[in-house]
Amino acid sequence: EPLSEFLAETSDNLCFLEKNTDYAFTGLAYRIFALEPFATILKTDTGSGVVDLRPARNLSLMTSLLAKYEYLHNVDVFSSKRIDKDYEKLFNTFLKLLMEGGMGEYEDDSEYAPSGCVSFLTIHQSKGMEFPIVVVDSLGNSPRLDQGALLNEISSVYYHRKPFEPIDSIKYFDFWRLYYTAFSRAQNLLVLSARKTSKEPSMYFRSVVNNLPEFTSEKFDVNEFTFKEVKDVNLKKTYSFTSHISVYEECALQYKMFKELEFTPIRVGAPLFGTVVHETIEDIHKAALRNEENTITPENIREWLNINYSSASKAQHAYLGEQQIESAYNQCVAYAEKQNGDWSRIKEVEVEVGLVKKDYILNGKIDLIRGDDNTVEVLDFKSEKKPGLEEESTYFERYKRQLEIYSYLVEEKMGCKVSKMTLYYTGEKEGNPMITFPYKKENIDATIHEFDDIVQKIQNKDFSGRSNSEKTCSNCDFRYYCKKEKKGE
Repeated sequence: EPLSEFLAETSDNLCFLEKNTDYAFTGLAYRIFALEPFATILKTDTGSGVVDLRPARNLSLMTSLLAKYEYLHNVDVFSSKRIDKDYEKLFNTFLKLLMEGGMGEYEDDSEYAPSGCVSFLTIHQSKGMEFPIVVVDSLGNSPRLDQGALLNEISSVYYHRKPFEPIDSIKYFDFWRLYYTAFSRAQNLLVLSARKTSKEPSMYFRSVVNNLPEFTSEKFDVNEFTFKEVKDVNLKKTYSFTSHISVYEECALQYKMFKELEFTPIRVGAPLFGTVVHETIEDIHKAALRNEENTITPENIREWLNINYSSASKAQHAYLGEQQIESAYNQCVAYAEKQNGDWSRIKEVEVEVGLVKKDYILNGKIDLIRGDDNTVEVLDFKSEKKPGLEEESTYFERYKRQLEIYSYLVEEKMGCKVSKMTLYYTGEKEGNPMITFPYKKENIDATIHEFDDIVQKIQNKDFSGRSNSEKTCSNCDFRYYCKKEKKGE
């Protein structure tokens, strides 16, 4: 009943729009998720298995589709001028095309053979896997030559070695290699499945199939076999401070929805702004590392920034206004000018470092490593104005821990001695744009220990924590669902 009432009220409002809404299709979906039956679906324990999680995964997939449609058709809000056209395209073109073309469901690489499920795989997907029982279909196929006449003609002209396999035989060898892969996936029992017709099984399988016992419930005795257990996939997950730990600490529910279930957040401009500034400063640093300091000019910075904005905008499905683009450009130019042409201390830029630990992989992307002699300084850029030290103690503590993670990675993986850690605020127009923290081994060890504890909670599927920040909650796509759930509690 609440869902019905909500839909009726929303439909009336959208049919008689007088001014633009502040949401579109994805935003509307997140409002609907607060109501039954969707609210109960979203409460599903993420450790309950792939079958129970399928409804939640499908809701997540729906947000991805809606967000993609909005990006492709430049739909940000509902307006009286466009709403009819927008929803007709959504249902009659976009979703219809997907429905007719078919869509694959969510697949978890770490659970390729979920308990209680039968895994349907192509032969190529099955490479490297083993199962106690394998059923192979598609026995009506015949060898086919995939190579075109043009490729053969080019090979005859430019390829002068003696062929490893005669061209006329390649299709047969490829055919048997393919089915060898399929047949060898079975550890204990291989079942060949075919209809008894004139075309199936094909002539290439008949000599094999005709000599096999046919399966009937009377003839088959499961006790004849000792089936092995399905092997666990020992894939270690990768965690970073910014993408995982800080998100979980801020709100475990947000982590569950956006990281674990992979719902698509409604994009905002702030992440895009930071991406453009970071990538343009990276271009500046790389020019310096190539000893091309003369190319670090306002004109080239403008060109680099425009290229970065174009690619990042498409990747993030978001846009910046002209004033924001100009502000990003000014921050990059100001940073370059403050270096006074001295780029000699730069060692590495945008360094991606991964370290394999016992239960997971620790990952980090370091904006800049610079230094003198035998020590280095780890820098992280923030595309904003430097906050007041007294007012933002929690803020600085969070980023100090991020730098400590980076320092740990630099020392453990790269073998460099870190002397200090620095935050650089590109949006700071007056005063010193940097805040530097001393390197202390005991602090680094404590931060890594905290990191390990949080990863353990994530892997145990403990998503009970909620944010206490009004700012965080007001910007969260699940704020409607969260309020309803809290009332229920």
